[in-house]
Amino acid sequence: MTSHLATPVPARTTAPAPAVAVSLGDDRAPRTASVLAPVMAQWDRGAFLEPVVGALTSTGHRVTVYDTLSLLRDGDDLAALAGRWAEILRAEEPDLLVGNALGGAVVQHLLAHPWTRRADVVLLSSPTVADDLLDATLERIAATVATHGTAAALRLLHDVVRGPAGAGPASGDLHHLVDDPLSGWRLATGLRLLRHADARHRVEAFPGRLLHVYGTQSNLVRRHHLAAGPGHECVGVPQAGMRPHADQPEATRRAVAAFLEPPLTKRTHDK
Repeated sequence: MTSHLATPVPARTTAPAPAVAVSLGDDRAPRTASVLAPVMAQWDRGAFLEPVVGALTSTGHRVTVYDTLSLLRDGDDLAALAGRWAEILRAEEPDLLVGNALGGAVVQHLLAHPWTRRADVVLLSSPTVADDLLDATLERIAATVATHGTAAALRLLHDVVRGPAGAGPASGDLHHLVDDPLSGWRLATGLRLLRHADARHRVEAFPGRLLHVYGTQSNLVRRHHLAAGPGHECVGVPQAGMRPHADQPEATRRAVAAFLEPPLTKRTHDK
């Protein structure tokens, strides 16, 4: 008989929590890059971006990596979370928007805002649209938090996102398998935000430069989950799963650097 654990939820607060972020690179760099992280049971202070952060800093960006779930509130859907991030990032006026997985889904929801038109966009394994299989996989992992605990859910997530070789942990989360309520809530609620995602019209209408990078052997986000408009790019990284920047860091870094290398033209700020 399967035991059922209480669904973990964080303590409610009367005021919204502040955005959690870490700065990487030279704070005197002439351009700004705002990066939204994937779902993490525990915030890794931007370590997930390490394999490709050099492609951002070497092209003149000062980088701020945000814990996407730091603004999450109980009862949010993807649109609500994206709306909260819109308030934060609009004030930053970033030259580059980067998102990984959930972070990229949030970025794609932001593309209807006029202020995003001045930014280049880089998306790492970030679904534009979810299908039934993606929804079912996300729900299976999220439900495991309540039925078997956070550690079991993280192991299941690792099995889904690991690269073709399956070598090594796919995330720092696996080093801290703690079934505390906040970690479980972050994992389950964060994954469920991606169910039924659909930002196709926002992405296809986006007039700026946009790059999707995904692993060609991903078992989660695949090419058919991505949408692109005229002039946008989709790069599949061979021998990579859901985390191409971890599975094939050099190939992923080259793809991002090649996208960012063209000279930046003068842009009109949309206020």
